[in-house]
Amino acid sequence: MESKLLNVGTHEAGNEFESSLRQAFMELEPRLRPPFSIAIPTPQEYSQLNHALLYGVLTEPQFAKIHVKHLHGLVSDGYALFVSLTLRVVLELYNKLVDSVKQQLIWAVNEIVGVFGVGFDGLLVGLLRHTDLVHVPEFRNIWKDLVLDPTTFGTEGFSDVGQLYSTRTSSRYFLLRVTPEMELQLRFLLVHVKFRHLKRYQTWFAKKFLFEPERETLIVDMIRFICCAHHPSNEIIHSDSVPRWAIIGWLLSSFRKKYVEANAKLALFYDWLYFDERMDNIMNIEPAMLLMVCSMPQYVGMTQSLLEFLLLLVDNYDQMRSYTVANGVSLAFNSLVTKGVINNVDTLTSCDALSPFLKERLKKLLSSTNETLPHQLCPSRLPHCSADASHLETPASNPKHEPAGA
Repeated sequence: MESKLLNVGTHEAGNEFESSLRQAFMELEPRLRPPFSIAIPTPQEYSQLNHALLYGVLTEPQFAKIHVKHLHGLVSDGYALFVSLTLRVVLELYNKLVDSVKQQLIWAVNEIVGVFGVGFDGLLVGLLRHTDLVHVPEFRNIWKDLVLDPTTFGTEGFSDVGQLYSTRTSSRYFLLRVTPEMELQLRFLLVHVKFRHLKRYQTWFAKKFLFEPERETLIVDMIRFICCAHHPSNEIIHSDSVPRWAIIGWLLSSFRKKYVEANAKLALFYDWLYFDERMDNIMNIEPAMLLMVCSMPQYVGMTQSLLEFLLLLVDNYDQMRSYTVANGVSLAFNSLVTKGVINNVDTLTSCDALSPFLKERLKKLLSSTNETLPHQLCPSRLPHCSADASHLETPASNPKHEPAGA
């Protein structure tokens, strides 16, 4: 029986989960039409019925209401199993779903929310990971009110968007910025791929996610995910696995549109602007620093571009709170040195290849804070910077070979 759920290529292997849903539907289809049995199903029968009903809801829109009524009369676990199966569809199958099935999926989620099915909140989060929220008018209006008229929300103690800037965001929310498939592949690159093998995996990754021009904006979300939601263990940091800064450097060099490139750099430096080591994680700001340091001297243009952008942010990102931003960036540099991410800031301020103007601007910024930058080195945290800067090359223009097992 041909799949009614997925768009599957002729030579593409079937999906085991989709097959289990389809098989259950085929076996139980006569029992999915009224009148329904009033017998209490065994646990195995209950599981199979949930599989079959979900497949029916998604592939038979003309009978969807009947299937849901059947589910209402059958349910004995607060819809927990049905919700978990639906979540698997969202996380594992969404990108390949037939368009009509995607519409039915939204309808089914609405029905689950209506009965407060157990786990519906996680289901909504999973679904949101497949949406670009900035284009949803309601979300755009919320942001406009946050910036221009925060009193609209009527929340006691909230009077200025600056209060949100300085509030740490849970790393769980950054998962919403990338699809589950992107998360899986990014984590694969950052954990299992060795630096010396990076180029062939870059080609494959770019072909899959970046080659269509409109997908450039996804790089902004990927950078936020890498900085804030993927923090490697010490074992990975000191191995020859691809470091986060290398992936980000490659992503930053793949833009065609300047405004998207600017947004990507902002995504990289955002955590610097309001940095507070009492609540913020050093791992959020580490990739930007290491990218600037490790790109020298071979790719000093990358270092200069990033440093120039950071100093522009200090002056222009939020002019009403420019002192707060300057202090946050100074504290970020201080924390990076004290925790041994870099030896000292002389790495930047004494680099002959960098613009004298930028070096003076950086010195002035750092001297404007009362914090004294230490110069002690913590060898256990200092990362390896490869002299090979091929990670900064743009995606190959003719990707033909997909890595085995990727």
